[in-house]
Amino acid sequence: MTEYQTQERAFGTFAVFRVISGTPTMTIASQLPRRDRWVLLLLDGRRSVAGLARLTQRSELDVASTLARFLQWGYIEPVHTVEFRTVG
Repeated sequence: MTEYQTQERAFGTFAVFRVISGTPTMTIASQLPRRDRWVLLLLDGRRSVAGLARLTQRSELDVASTLARFLQWGYIEPVHTVEFRTVG
């Protein structure tokens, strides 16, 4: 299976991620290339892959590839849709 197919199955354009609690975001960000740094700093647990692509003016595939690396390195985790529900 190619890397693209693996990423495509892992999450879609509406997937949402957040930085894992306790991760030294600014330290990590300072060591990343600018294009990856922006993605990491924009992760807030509410922005989708599509939203991140729009904000960074990159393709969804390019953003998904960056997120896949962050997942592999253990910097981020997916946010499940249940966590978006509000008590009303």
